[in-house]
Amino acid sequence: MTLRPILAVLFCLTLLGVPQGTFAQAAYEEEVIDIGNLGLTVSNAGYIGRANVRNTPTGAPSFEYPLDSGVEHLFEAGLWVGAVSASGVTAVRTGSITTPGGYRPGGSGFEFAQTRGFSRFSDLLTSEYYTPSATSHLDLTAAFADTFTNLPGTSIPMPDPAGALGMEVVMNTYAWNFPFTENFAIIEFNIINVSNSAWDSVYVALFHDLVVRNVNTTTDNGGSFFNKGGLGWIDSLQTSYAFNAGGTEETLNTYGGLSILGAEWTSNTTGERLFYHPSARGSLAERGYSAPASNPRWWVFSGGTGQFSRPENDQERYRRMAVPYPNPYDYATELAYASARDSWYARLRTDGVASVGNWIGLTPIGPFPSVGVGDTLTVAFAAVAALKPDEFQGQAGKSVDTPESRVPFVKAIEWARRTYGGEDGNYNGLLDEGEDVNGNGRLDRYLIPEPPASPNLRTDFVAETDVDGNPANRVYLYWDGTAEASIDPVTGEADFEGYRVYRTDPGDDLRGSLTENATLIAQFDKPANRTGYNNGFEAIRLAEPVYFPGDTTAYRYRFDAGRLLNGWQYLFIVTAFDEGDVVAGLPSFESSRTANATRVFPGTPVAAGAEEAPVGVYPNPYRAGAAWDGTTSKTKKLHFYNLPASAEIRVYTLAGELVTQLDHAADTYLGDTRWYDDFSGENRVLSGGEHAWDLLSESNLSLASGLYLYTVENLETGHMQRGKFVLIL
Repeated sequence: MTLRPILAVLFCLTLLGVPQGTFAQAAYEEEVIDIGNLGLTVSNAGYIGRANVRNTPTGAPSFEYPLDSGVEHLFEAGLWVGAVSASGVTAVRTGSITTPGGYRPGGSGFEFAQTRGFSRFSDLLTSEYYTPSATSHLDLTAAFADTFTNLPGTSIPMPDPAGALGMEVVMNTYAWNFPFTENFAIIEFNIINVSNSAWDSVYVALFHDLVVRNVNTTTDNGGSFFNKGGLGWIDSLQTSYAFNAGGTEETLNTYGGLSILGAEWTSNTTGERLFYHPSARGSLAERGYSAPASNPRWWVFSGGTGQFSRPENDQERYRRMAVPYPNPYDYATELAYASARDSWYARLRTDGVASVGNWIGLTPIGPFPSVGVGDTLTVAFAAVAALKPDEFQGQAGKSVDTPESRVPFVKAIEWARRTYGGEDGNYNGLLDEGEDVNGNGRLDRYLIPEPPASPNLRTDFVAETDVDGNPANRVYLYWDGTAEASIDPVTGEADFEGYRVYRTDPGDDLRGSLTENATLIAQFDKPANRTGYNNGFEAIRLAEPVYFPGDTTAYRYRFDAGRLLNGWQYLFIVTAFDEGDVVAGLPSFESSRTANATRVFPGTPVAAGAEEAPVGVYPNPYRAGAAWDGTTSKTKKLHFYNLPASAEIRVYTLAGELVTQLDHAADTYLGDTRWYDDFSGENRVLSGGEHAWDLLSESNLSLASGLYLYTVENLETGHMQRGKFVLIL
């Protein structure tokens, strides 16, 4: 197997005589996986998600897909490890349990403490974290343990220190921004037995409160926010999933889920390795082992009884991991069991429609017969999300959960499995004949065909006017040629073929994810072969590379995006794609549509001479419900244009009362209203000479219809301009 960087560190510590249980104290940390089109918060204490995402939606994502859409899929999740100790005591160590407030230091159920903060690695040459040994575009690694009596560095007691199994966990996460990998992240837990005795009948699980809602547009709070969930289980893919079954807010209809990818057990004494997965049943049986099972479980957040009640102790938590519901042994015939199971899954799918879908879930795998002293048990999960197909969007599609509506979601899970499997094409944990594609004699995971590198993209505005003398600014796209030197790790070929340019249309930002709405507007590729348009690059290749101030990138291509409407948001993407390989059975692969996605707001550039450039306002008059406005009173937008580089804008009533003051600095202004939080992202470029206002007073109050006055002072020259506009609200 390929040795990941963090495991190499552990082995080096062992060789140096450093006990594996010895780690320096570390602070609790959270990091965000956001290299693709999915945002997921992870911590160095076995806790996953951001529980307050409903109340503070403009912060870090919890489990958001598409990125910057506001569509979240998780309240909280956490690692569970259960085992029977040598003395016969059953214990379960938990990174989270059912709580209304999320992670709390020393709180009940948060039984892991951080031992090492996060480190970042990347195999992208352009990344500041580039490391040749990195596995993915963004590797995160951290460590935690259940061996502390007090939270490291504090006097806060850890919950249930007497129940410790004696483990250290090294967590690795992997994420890529290829189009076929950008909607999942892999979380790998390396669980090391540092106690003085073996664990028997070990189960590993992710506890989770999957909740799919658009936190930007929903008006539901409290229990009403959580009880609209539709839930399900895909047995063939070992995946628990959720969807928004009963919410009425405007949103994209998506799936979000947690999938078991597989597990590997490594003996510290013999070096023996076993791959555990239901699909590896045959190879495990040949070596005298039985295949593990996954037993998805759910219970009610509060008020449940019997099997639907919250597990309150280790014995009950272990039972939930080990015993399925419904339990096949409770039924006299297979037909009776199948009927009960189907009825149960139908209830999970539909409870959210009736606002009773507040279920908590558990996705376990086991049992692993024994994990000895010093042994490592590595279990990998994937957080996966996908849009429902177009025909299942809109209010009518929310409650639908069918094989047809799950097609993109299943495809994403299969890519997560293929990525984790690497050379293990038949998923049996063995390097079979024909699987050693890179010829190094070992089974490598996380080895997948790769498209060319994403081009480095830059935009530039050119001030123009239309035939009527109105501003109609032109946007140019510039990119470099680094993609052309890319080598596919599977074929070993430099197989670059060409570039594609994508763009959204005005108003697409109000329909959800801009990336999903972007359409192809141009393609340029190599001539005289069987792939693409064969139109060459002469139309976009520059005679000499262009450089921008403070940027050492050599931009070799330029695309004229044309005249665009001021004030609207456009998303531009430039991708690179390869030839594919018919002989190897590989289709043409395309680079990420999120890596260089740039949100462009055409507008007037900085006014070079404020005295000669008349400042203005648009739309004027402003009418309520302007085409680019959101649906709330805080997501309106009016623009001041032809602004100097540094300016102070003041708005007054006719009576001379100050309504608001806006400070404009062209070098740093990227939009500072709620509209940009809800409908844009950080990767945006503004023209510099415009400033948006949300039509709210200094006291954050809505205004009345009427005539308003404004002044714009050039803070560099002192020159003052005045004007007026009308609001019709």
